[in-house]
Amino acid sequence: MAPRADDLPESSLPGLNKCPTYRKQTLKTADVWIEGKRVDDNTEGLWRVHDGLYDFSQWIHKHPGGSDWLEITKGTDITEAFETHHVAKTAEYLLKQFFVRNAVGPRYSPYTFDENGFYRTLKRKARPILAKLPPGPSKQSRFCADFLLVSFLLLSTIAAATSNFKLGILAGIILNFTVVSAHNFFHMKDNLRMYYFDLSFMPSRDWRISHALSHHLYTNTLLDLELAVFEPLLQWVPYCTKSVIVRYASWIYSFIIYAVFFQLHVFLKLFLISKGKAKIFSRRQDLIPYIPLLVMYTYSGASFIDTFIMWCWVVCISSFFFALNGFNAAHHHPEIFHDGDAPRTDDRDWGLGQIDTVRDRIEIDNSRFLVLVAFGNHCLHHMFPTLDHWNLHHFYPVFYETCKEFGVTYKTTTIFDLLKGQFLQLARTSSNPNPPKKHKE
Repeated sequence: MAPRADDLPESSLPGLNKCPTYRKQTLKTADVWIEGKRVDDNTEGLWRVHDGLYDFSQWIHKHPGGSDWLEITKGTDITEAFETHHVAKTAEYLLKQFFVRNAVGPRYSPYTFDENGFYRTLKRKARPILAKLPPGPSKQSRFCADFLLVSFLLLSTIAAATSNFKLGILAGIILNFTVVSAHNFFHMKDNLRMYYFDLSFMPSRDWRISHALSHHLYTNTLLDLELAVFEPLLQWVPYCTKSVIVRYASWIYSFIIYAVFFQLHVFLKLFLISKGKAKIFSRRQDLIPYIPLLVMYTYSGASFIDTFIMWCWVVCISSFFFALNGFNAAHHHPEIFHDGDAPRTDDRDWGLGQIDTVRDRIEIDNSRFLVLVAFGNHCLHHMFPTLDHWNLHHFYPVFYETCKEFGVTYKTTTIFDLLKGQFLQLARTSSNPNPPKKHKE
């Protein structure tokens, strides 16, 4: 049963003048989110960029980033995705070829992209740096992802052969690193390593919606699916209908959710199949999560039951560390903006909106390897999601220069502070009345 209208939170952000359609559904999946966005954006079956409607139908299979991005977003406003996925000017020059007509009505979005605003200024400064970097993912990121995959398969097979559950813990941690490193690749154009993410039972195609198109573009707003997917069990939005159990028992049961986070996607798929909304192995990628089980059984010499038990153990360990890292990586703390808090009023620039909703962890950002496997350099990753994590550090000088130019102080914090802050945010029921402000030095 869908939530009642009076149970739905109201956005505090200008532009989101009604509750997103997907939030009216009990089950909030990636496909539910994108279908709801089609309703809310009302683009007449075309693609909207700023105040124009465009028809990319003939370009879908020519798109350099792969057909997924355009096929998935047909019938929606892709302004945020267009701006953040194209740092160079090439796409802007090509855009006029596909223009159909002007859009009617304002965008269903809280953000702006003024030519002299924060984000477009940052992009202009970033282009000369980007031009000096090799295109595509770095060889270091490719090597790390491949090395982690091989290490995971080797260790999990040895763990099954020896029934060594301690070794299974190490294999699970490395699987977590493998999956997070694959997150670097599914933001880019179609490539083999993006499918390492599917080892987690979480389809990379769905995460391109829930993470790349929802969370990245509308961070901590009601349009952020990652805020809503576990409601009412985990409620980060500070509106006042949280029960005492949700506010405080979540500090304990959230760890259980972490341990079964991957497996929940299996049960979700089975539920959708039972409702006729999905098919078994509807895509070849659906077989990927079972490859490690096949490898372990084939080469360990253990019985299938023993192998299956070890495989489940490894997946649980990986799930726990992935969710622990993901939920506490950058976005949840009482000092970080969440929809319901007073928004920045002086400037609705998209880049400033990202700064208001992100904190980097100083321990992670000192290592490029940790940046790759632990969602590091997180603010820059949100600014330039398609750039390889290994190269993000090159853009810090122009980022800080742009922050200074616009009178913005970007704050960092520690792993422990974000971990503690995430639980304080779950317990918070009052909105922050003080909007983010510019901080002149």
